[in-house]
Amino acid sequence: MTTVKRPLLSTNNTKTMKGEKLGFRTYIMYLSPFTQNSKNINVCSHASKGCAEACLFGSGFGGIYSNVEQGRIRKTEFFLSNRIDFMFQLKFEIERAIRVNEGKAIVTFRLNGTSDLPFEKYRVFEGDKNIFEMFPNVDFYDYTKNHIRFSKVLPSNYHLTFSRSETNHDKAMELLNKGFNVAMVFTKTPLKYNGFEVINGDLDDLRFLDKKNVIVGLRYKKMTGKGADNSLGVKSGFVIDTDNYPSELLFQKEKKLELV
Repeated sequence: MTTVKRPLLSTNNTKTMKGEKLGFRTYIMYLSPFTQNSKNINVCSHASKGCAEACLFGSGFGGIYSNVEQGRIRKTEFFLSNRIDFMFQLKFEIERAIRVNEGKAIVTFRLNGTSDLPFEKYRVFEGDKNIFEMFPNVDFYDYTKNHIRFSKVLPSNYHLTFSRSETNHDKAMELLNKGFNVAMVFTKTPLKYNGFEVINGDLDDLRFLDKKNVIVGLRYKKMTGKGADNSLGVKSGFVIDTDNYPSELLFQKEKKLELV
């Protein structure tokens, strides 16, 4: 199997780079979300309308540089047209990342940067293994809106955080009550929400290190693309409006929003 020239994984991400102070180096894969591909296949099966309107695909470098956006589309086309070769290139890049970081940093991987694909299902490797089972001593993590994945047994080295939207709020609360972690997007990060502790998820992206049964609070990352309407996320209910919360109920060190 011959790998293509353009890499699938990258480390050029402001938020994941915050983990480097803890000794971790995170590789992340960005695809084009929803149906932004020639086959009109949805790679974010449970995304809501509000999620689409506030998608990170339109924030950060993806919203600023058209070549970044096109690169993500090309990777998605590769995945959809030749999944086996795609997965073997991904394996090759993970092996290389482990090798070049040996003795320097603990590598970890987030495969769904702007997608929501069930990589645990893609058993294309020898022994009917998925990508996580090929690297049992490496931590992988993702956010997902697919609640069905929490009812199945996942590889022990793959950590999922449920992602709340305006259409799955009840399911999010149900999963919290079952002991899972749920990420929620706020205009300002509160200390508590609906009786559950909120941790500041913007301090780093290492979700597999989080305590259990908490809300991972994320501040709304504004879209930077041409014509972006950043009011839609709040209007839809995807972003929880906490602007009127008393200051004592908010994390006090609210920093300038990071591009992710």
